[in-house]
Amino acid sequence: MLKGRKVIKGVGVSSGIVLGHTRVLYPGEKKVPEIAIPPSRIKTEIASLERAVAKTVEELTKLRESAGKRIGGPVAKIFDAQLLIASDYEFLQQVKEQIGEQRRNAGYIYSSLVSQTTVQLRRSPDEYMRQMATDIEAVASRVVSHLSRHRRRKEVKFNPNTILVGKLFTATEVMNYRNLKAVGLLTTEGGRNSHMAMIARSLMMPVVVADFSWSDISSGSRVILDGTNDQAIINPTDSDWSDYQKLRKRQGPALITRIKKLPHVPPLTKDGKEVPVAANLELPGPVEDVLSERKIPIGLYRTEFMYLQSNHFPTEEEQYAYYAQIAERFVDTTVVLRTFDLGSDKFKDDGLVAHEDNPALGLRGIRSMLEMGETFKQQVRAILRASTLGNIRLMLPMVSDVTEVDKAKRLISQVKYDLRKHNIPFDNDIAIGIMIEVPSAALMADQLARRVDFMSLGTNDLTQYTMSADRNNQRVASLYTPYHPAVLHLVKTTVDAGRKHNIPVSVCGEVAGDPLALPLFIGMGVDSLSMNPVKIFDLCRQVKKIDSNLVKHLVGSVMASGSPQAVIRKLQSYRSALDKK
Repeated sequence: MLKGRKVIKGVGVSSGIVLGHTRVLYPGEKKVPEIAIPPSRIKTEIASLERAVAKTVEELTKLRESAGKRIGGPVAKIFDAQLLIASDYEFLQQVKEQIGEQRRNAGYIYSSLVSQTTVQLRRSPDEYMRQMATDIEAVASRVVSHLSRHRRRKEVKFNPNTILVGKLFTATEVMNYRNLKAVGLLTTEGGRNSHMAMIARSLMMPVVVADFSWSDISSGSRVILDGTNDQAIINPTDSDWSDYQKLRKRQGPALITRIKKLPHVPPLTKDGKEVPVAANLELPGPVEDVLSERKIPIGLYRTEFMYLQSNHFPTEEEQYAYYAQIAERFVDTTVVLRTFDLGSDKFKDDGLVAHEDNPALGLRGIRSMLEMGETFKQQVRAILRASTLGNIRLMLPMVSDVTEVDKAKRLISQVKYDLRKHNIPFDNDIAIGIMIEVPSAALMADQLARRVDFMSLGTNDLTQYTMSADRNNQRVASLYTPYHPAVLHLVKTTVDAGRKHNIPVSVCGEVAGDPLALPLFIGMGVDSLSMNPVKIFDLCRQVKKIDSNLVKHLVGSVMASGSPQAVIRKLQSYRSALDKK
């Protein structure tokens, strides 16, 4: 266990500074909620544990017998090993003792002790020991699954200024842990464009992704998490602590409030052309006040936060109340509401939605909503009811082809018919758009553009799918770049299709807020750029340096590049020339 000061360098995927104490969540542990129990419930939790273990032993025994008959000895021995693990008397005694001492639920204590064991085995050079970790986790999964079927109580809130240390957090987990009063995240996996990072930025919650040893950090250690300067300091000195307290006070919410100081929104290029900018929002919050005051449109409002906050779909009335409030707040501009973009990685683990090994390539976006037609129509109905001010737009996520658009529009038409039938007012001319996030949609943009009122390029997923590079996987981080010529060609194909059919095309991925890409997008003819609000101020300041006519000549040179490195060099060279003027 680390005793002295240690600086861990990484990547700050969500900026900001927080000071606090660590709470280590070993891989697997974070899937089970921590629930405080009264002394009177200790015996009940231990009894639940014993039943769960007995059920697991029964299942494994049946699997061993079946494997022995169908396949033979070698496979049956796998279940022999798992049976020994499940029946480990000393380990179970330790779990029971910890339930009593910590007064926490059996599932949480069991998974915590399992995680502490397997994280050490995973680092072993011995293949047998690493396989043992896999067997232990397989058994634990069964035990915890049986325990989770019991009624759960309210989860324990973390101590004030808790900084969570873990492998990777899902969007749902980030929101849940924030509600439990966590203030920052230190993880070993996740990129700038991961859902974890996007939600954290919306919550103004610092996140640093770094390669660190689990043995270096224990729960309760004092830590400084600096997402702005890409580092974490474990066991900082008193001088470190004092300096960072002062630095944090100086920074405050300045990144957002600087928007108020912009002289002109939308900003103007050097030759007087407006470059519309908009904001991406994942969650409601104080930033909305600043945006509405400056009449900055919302180019992408991710509505799935309503599901993620409660792990169930909100009612039509709950949705309508919120959408109507948003429409009223941004009455002087427009709001693009994206329908629920949920895959198996975001749905509550309650058995209603099948688990998928690769959710990114599974039933998500418009695919899942078309499968859940009534849920989709309920959301559309709420959005339409809130559209009476005429400033709401409706956007469909992760469209792959025209068939999905046609199906979705038929369902929307059914909702409109029903509203008319009951004399419920709505904007009959509400704009319906789609997100271009997969290569098939970009390649079919010409046909898709004939069916919709606008298109929005989600460059985060478009990059991931084009390059076959998981945006959460640091091992392929070098491949995951929106500056790859293949990605840029798909962007230009979409923009050209929009211009041909006279419908607007926006870019709403993270690259929309990158000043390096700004002249290229203006030159291509992108109609608007929608980004994280913290990037709006700096981007607007860059716009005034650009001549919208001259950058058209930049496009051909960049598109002729054969690698992302060549693209970046040309854009950097152009930016350097601008800065010298």
